Amino acid sequence: MSGDHSRSLGKGSVAPGPVPAGLIRLYSMRFCPYAQRTRLVLRAKGISHEVININLKNKPDWYFEKNPSGLVPVLETSKGQLIWESPITCEYLDEAFPGKKLMPSDPYERACQKMLLEDFSKITSLLFKHVLAVKDGQDTTALKAEIAEKFGKLEEVLSKRNTVFYGGDSVSMVDYMIWPWFERLEPFQLKDSLNHTPKLQRWMEAMKEDPAIKATITDPQIYKNYLQLYLKNSPEACDYGL
Repeated sequence: MSGDHSRSLGKGSVAPGPVPAGLIRLYSMRFCPYAQRTRLVLRAKGISHEVININLKNKPDWYFEKNPSGLVPVLETSKGQLIWESPITCEYLDEAFPGKKLMPSDPYERACQKMLLEDFSKITSLLFKHVLAVKDGQDTTALKAEIAEKFGKLEEVLSKRNTVFYGGDSVSMVDYMIWPWFERLEPFQLKDSLNHTPKLQRWMEAMKEDPAIKATITDPQIYKNYLQLYLKNSPEACDYGL
């Protein structure tokens, strides 16, 4: 069985067969923010695809032949080509498939999106650090202040651009690339980090109206319950709620 909400394949499972012609396959995990990036782009571009979920707490041996690091997302084409690393998978989909281009055509605008993404990649580790600190009962005051400061910088970008989205007046690649972590702020207990960023709050509300976001969003309570299992290294985490 394949699909966004199919049960994950773990150790001892049989590797899926070749990708059918006319489809692209995504190896994913329902709660993974990196894989959600790829799922968003597949949806936004209307690409015919199938999803195979991988149990990241009990990985099948055959999966390391798809990606030696054992991480998701990975794309597999009907020719057996394999592409991994979330920004690379998303850029590949944008270039290889027709339809609306999510990356700007202007080289400078493209560079701006990549620079923003580079800056944002430094925030994601802080968000996970906060999750672990809360779990261990540590004082997170300084960490929260650092995160709020980083969000303030993202607020400035929107102020300078004077647009609703980071790519302009409609959702573009960089909006999808950073969204998964904003979706998780509530279960990460970081929603108040946006208290002083009204433009970022407006961006979030606008993003929630996007069809690709609506199709991939996870209820905060379900994510919270998953996270508790994941932090206990439970092999049941990846299939929580199914």
